[in-house]
Amino acid sequence: MKKLSFIVFITLLLVSCARPARDSYGCYRDFESAVMSGTASGSGRNIIVIATMEGSDEQSGEFLQKVVRDSGFSAVTEQYSVVLMDFSKKAYDATVAADAEDKKAVKIAAQNEEILNRNILTAKLLNISTTPSFYLLSKEGCFITNVDYIDEINSPQEFLNLLSSYQEKTEAVNALIARCSSASSQEKLQAIEELYDSTESLYRPFLLDFITKAIKLASSDVNKKSKFLLARTDAQSTRAFLGGNADAAVAGYVNLAAEKNLTAEARQQAWYMAAYLLAMSDASQYEVIITYLQNAVEAAPESADAASIQRAINEISGK
Repeated sequence: MKKLSFIVFITLLLVSCARPARDSYGCYRDFESAVMSGTASGSGRNIIVIATMEGSDEQSGEFLQKVVRDSGFSAVTEQYSVVLMDFSKKAYDATVAADAEDKKAVKIAAQNEEILNRNILTAKLLNISTTPSFYLLSKEGCFITNVDYIDEINSPQEFLNLLSSYQEKTEAVNALIARCSSASSQEKLQAIEELYDSTESLYRPFLLDFITKAIKLASSDVNKKSKFLLARTDAQSTRAFLGGNADAAVAGYVNLAAEKNLTAEARQQAWYMAAYLLAMSDASQYEVIITYLQNAVEAAPESADAASIQRAINEISGK
């Protein structure tokens, strides 16, 4: 038997201890658990995220009953890492222990709350607005596509047939991801850039690990390094802002603007985004917002965006 390396062993141990495995239907309870489990085990399964609101949404109830709770659903979990995120009243009720003196119940409720909060952030990142909703992602957690819901899904096999209709798109994204592990650094960087550029901006926060790798690979290429430094801040600040930490989201851009090896245009964008997020979260900080916008203009006064940023300053200040 081949021995596991110490790092892999610890990773598997942490995954098994820190996160619940899967529910009785073979579904992960949150997106992070599916990604971590796939990374630790080397599973090649793509991820299908299912968002439901059982009890409040008739279609969710029907899908769960006819598909997920059917005995044949194991055929789905054998081919995909399934994440079932439920936002029903039952899920929220499970975050509060019925008996505050019962330590075990309190601990379980706290774990349920942590899972629900992670799911809420994932739902925001996926821009989920209706239930049931379905999203395909790679085993690494890269967004592939949303799956159009069809009312006539009455069995696990029909669900598999629906997912297989996205095979071409799925294979294209996975092929690009595979290229990100190419032999040369330049090939890796090029593949990551293609993956990033081909991903809709809304879903780029799911590429954070690849973006971080690109920053290292860019080395002395100031333009590409600036592009991915800005992309990393976009991803991190988006997660922070959607997670309710607007201060950290704004600070991320302010810190980026202080980077020495950054193009003037990237620095301008960093100051502009700091101003934008601050205005979104606390418009009362009028003077700070104006300062950030002025910094943006000064960073690249001849850029294509400088004039529009200046107009925004004039409108805000009433000039």
